[in-house]
Amino acid sequence: MGYIFHETFGRTLDSIHPLAGLSKMDILTAIRNATGPRPALFVPEVSFELLVKRQIRRLEEPSLRCVELIHEEMQRIVQHCGNEVQQEMLRFPKLHEKIVDVVTQLLRRRLPHTNVMVENIVAIELAYINTKHPDFHKDAALVPSLLKTDSDPYSQINLGQRRANTPRNHMSPQISSHSAGSQQPQQQQPPQPSSSQQQYSQVHEQNHVAENSTPSMASTWLSNILPPAPTRPDSIENSTNNTPVHNNIVSPVKPVNLLPDVPANHNPRRLTDKEQKDCDVIEHLIKSYFYIVRKSIQDSVPKAIMHFLVNYVKDNLQSELVTHLYKSDKAETLLNESDHIAVRRKEAADMLKALTRANHIISEIRETHMW
Repeated sequence: MGYIFHETFGRTLDSIHPLAGLSKMDILTAIRNATGPRPALFVPEVSFELLVKRQIRRLEEPSLRCVELIHEEMQRIVQHCGNEVQQEMLRFPKLHEKIVDVVTQLLRRRLPHTNVMVENIVAIELAYINTKHPDFHKDAALVPSLLKTDSDPYSQINLGQRRANTPRNHMSPQISSHSAGSQQPQQQQPPQPSSSQQQYSQVHEQNHVAENSTPSMASTWLSNILPPAPTRPDSIENSTNNTPVHNNIVSPVKPVNLLPDVPANHNPRRLTDKEQKDCDVIEHLIKSYFYIVRKSIQDSVPKAIMHFLVNYVKDNLQSELVTHLYKSDKAETLLNESDHIAVRRKEAADMLKALTRANHIISEIRETHMW
């Protein structure tokens, strides 16, 4: 039993990983379900409770398996008792069968009670997630440090603005040095072109770019500027086929104003920084609380088995045997020896009688004097 408690059951619980069967998307889905349609600023506690209960529930099956192993071990103990008891039991086989039956029935009656108690131990852990546990409170206090970013978001914004202004700042020293190095008086600025000249130059540049660009770019640019061409009489049939009604029938593409369908299978995507941090926090809390519950169950389940099964059978075995065996109408039936033992006893009695007679004859021969 000690080997089952400390080796088999203990190693089985140690082999269960806190995050087994739990992916990043499962954690993220639990967080989204807990927040609802509104995005949450902080990690919701409900998602942690749902996920940690799901992992704690996996400890119930090994605990019930431990009860079965202890029950089987006690049945083997009943079948293989001491040598002295075995010799007495072989003499009265019916009594031995009755004793084994009474003990087996007692073990069988106590098995459901033990299973219920073990299930209650796991249910107690699932009923209330104690986030104020002394061992868990230390790890929960580290959550703000996990959520803290590498730098202040406002400093990141300021840094981005400084980087955006970097080319202008790099050009300013050159301009200042150029202005400082020139000892000439203030130069006369060239005359600014008029607005009509600017428009003409812009149109000229755009036409030059359009000529050098690909035909697709040119057609796109022209289609944005020029009005649509009038429909020719010979293209009435083509224009009829291009009507919205015809497009809706032929083309499977939906209108632009409709949202696309939600895909059945979401392709794996890369998590954002906030989602990754939320998942890391939930994983850290699940590991910490799972280790606490596993330690508690590893200590409570053997105690429950010893109290409800082993010690109960040991304390009530004598009274149970007296209740079922100490009856006058069953005494003669239970104390009947086996046929094999009766035959051996008869053979032994006949042998003893023959040996006694032979000894008597030998003693008479010794007393006789030969002349």
